Amino acid sequence: MQIIEKFNTGKLLRKAIQVGLITVLLGSVLPLPSSFAFDPPKASDLPDAIHIKSQKVPLQNLPNPLRRDPGNLKQHINNGGITYFKNCFLCHGDLMDGQGLFGGRLSPPPADFHKAITQGKSESYFFWRIMKGAKGLPKELHPWESAMPAWEETLSADAAWEVILFIFENVKNPTVPNPPAEPSIERGKIVYMKKCVFCHAEDGSGKGVSAFYSSPRPRNFIKGQYKFRTTPFGKIPTDDDLYQMLIRGMPSTTMPSWKHFPEVDLKSLVLYLKTLSKKFAKFKKKGKTHKIIKIAPRPPFNQQSLERGKKFFDTTCSGCHGLKGRSDGESTKRNVDIESDAIRPRNLTKPWTFRRGSRPKNIFLTIRTGLSTTAMPRHSKRIYKDDEIWDIVHYLITLPSLKKPKTSKKIKATKIEGDLPLDPEDKAWKTGPSFYIPLAGQILEAEKNFYPTIDSVWVQAIHNEDEIAFKLRWDDPTVDPILKTLAEVQESPPPPLPAEFQVDPDDEETKTPAEAPKPQKYPDSIAIQFPANKSDDGSLPYFLNGDPEHPVNLWAWISGSNKTTELSAQGLQHQREHQPDSQLVQSKVIFRYGQYQLVMKRKLITSDKSNDVQFEGGTTIPITINAWDGNVKETGTQKAISSWVPMTLE
Repeated sequence: MQIIEKFNTGKLLRKAIQVGLITVLLGSVLPLPSSFAFDPPKASDLPDAIHIKSQKVPLQNLPNPLRRDPGNLKQHINNGGITYFKNCFLCHGDLMDGQGLFGGRLSPPPADFHKAITQGKSESYFFWRIMKGAKGLPKELHPWESAMPAWEETLSADAAWEVILFIFENVKNPTVPNPPAEPSIERGKIVYMKKCVFCHAEDGSGKGVSAFYSSPRPRNFIKGQYKFRTTPFGKIPTDDDLYQMLIRGMPSTTMPSWKHFPEVDLKSLVLYLKTLSKKFAKFKKKGKTHKIIKIAPRPPFNQQSLERGKKFFDTTCSGCHGLKGRSDGESTKRNVDIESDAIRPRNLTKPWTFRRGSRPKNIFLTIRTGLSTTAMPRHSKRIYKDDEIWDIVHYLITLPSLKKPKTSKKIKATKIEGDLPLDPEDKAWKTGPSFYIPLAGQILEAEKNFYPTIDSVWVQAIHNEDEIAFKLRWDDPTVDPILKTLAEVQESPPPPLPAEFQVDPDDEETKTPAEAPKPQKYPDSIAIQFPANKSDDGSLPYFLNGDPEHPVNLWAWISGSNKTTELSAQGLQHQREHQPDSQLVQSKVIFRYGQYQLVMKRKLITSDKSNDVQFEGGTTIPITINAWDGNVKETGTQKAISSWVPMTLE
């Protein structure tokens, strides 16, 4: 069976509404292979006309036809917002600045519409870019690196013009015009209906048009339950808690910061949000006052505090967060269900994803208050002393690097002497640097992946006179069970129970023998992609598994067999395995506490030059990464992807 057949066994995802994502309205010119410089099309590049479904559409000086219908303009703008939040916001963002959830993970990045419009790009220019996408650019602009899909087969012309109306309206009015002098519920409702409704819905239920595409889901304001408060677990937040939520936003989610709003509108929003849940009115009617959880003074950070914190974490926290903090705890594996918004505990090695922030005082408050509507409990002062909470904080801040790694713009394959290792833990891997490659969900073509588990991969490359080897390292909170019989696997154990709950071995009943591990229905997998051969003009294949004129070569490792297979592809639906005598990549994998480490190794030069990428010292070869978490049914086109990254061999 070919690899593509193994990958494409997942069920279809609501095809009627999964029409994709407007990712980059700006294409790119032919890059220099070593620098990957991108220069988007200029306003002057607008063609005289384009053909859409055999109909010629002149573009020069073409006005938006929907503006001729002023009586329905408001409805057209609203329709455009619905389309935008089904298809565009994950990359271009709520604020249309190109800073959506996947915005920083693609190269070239999604368009900043504010900048594009300031540069004089017209509505007809936007129509051209939306309908034709990257592949529809003239050949001389070489679109292959851009992630912008063509929408001419998916969106009607009117739907595209409605999206454009919505974009231009929101760029013109990033805030709601005419703010009053004093905050009010009435003003808050106006701001909410203009800026919040597409995610949180008119009634505040969190079931807006973007909800299906968001994980975690937008907040349900009707319930009055908020994760981040200075009040005790399960209690309503203070006005300042709500205000700070709007200012801060929610990192690594689709909720942006609204700090650019006038203060009067932020305070008005707070007043209006409180009307959406009966809890706030009941609280006021009963004459209650908020009990504020205070952050205790931080004691000195020392070895004793660190050791106490580690012991506490291993006993109390690792059941959910895992022994190394990678959200792979034993007690959560059966409770995670992305479709029902039962999301995983936070990966504590990535503090830039902490919703409240990663400062020690923020972590202290999260532990002390707990997170309502989640499995994260409060740690009451009646049971846990302030110094004990600080001990945990001190240990947690030693788990990761406190700053988000910078995206690697290029990769260097270090040249070494001697044999190349196949063991991921061999000391030879200490000779070269690791490079951080972010991944976005594959949301360009159906079936799509709106919330991938794997958001980044660390890549290392080394070579000698004869071979090249890659080491890939990525976090995945679950391991394919069958791999326990094929490779070295260490999982986070259940946390030790307090003594009074431990069973005396002499009294324990005879245990039932454990069942033999069975493979996941969908395997875990990762693939490195290369251009299959050099093009005459230096252009690259389409980063999403190539195209008919520009094939790619993939090295795909699959957990079910613990083997790496070489493939050629000319698009997502056109892949084939190489012949058995051309399967030359060796690989070895280990899994430790929520993290895979994989080494792939092959000869620099092979005899199958028509299919295999060939490596030569001193040359630059671009790579991309594809990754699948089979535990959450990622398969086929439902995967995480990167853009091209140039790799130079020393």
